Amino acid sequence: MKKTRFHLQYPLMIAAGLLMLSTLACEMCYGLDEEGLRESIRFTDRSQFMIFSFVTFSLTVVAAASSKKRLLQARICLLDSIMLLFYQIWIAVWFFRLHQAYTFTVAAIFPLIAAILLGVAISFILRDEARFMASNAAALHKH
Repeated sequence: MKKTRFHLQYPLMIAAGLLMLSTLACEMCYGLDEEGLRESIRFTDRSQFMIFSFVTFSLTVVAAASSKKRLLQARICLLDSIMLLFYQIWIAVWFFRLHQAYTFTVAAIFPLIAAILLGVAISFILRDEARFMASNAAALHKH
């Protein structure tokens, strides 16, 4: 049986990558300043968040590009999802240090959503690899 090149993991990885890329254009939280004017904090306003968004996006691109090596692809996705979970925790800790006048936007949970999408992609990658290995083993036993 020939190894298939496109399954459900690719749209999931693309969606996770696009979520992380979109954080570079989104605001993370907003609040009111002393004068009552709306003040927002973007992911790009904090260099550590901007770098983390770019690194996790890059890992997702590398994982999607390594389609011929499924186990490597699963490992990269796992590393990326762990980093995304730590990133989400970092955002939550940073938020609790802010003044209570700030409110998070939906984009602030994009790392968590991306980690979940990559987790589901890992299950599809491993399922496809197991199917491929089983079919090769069955083909070897026939001959």
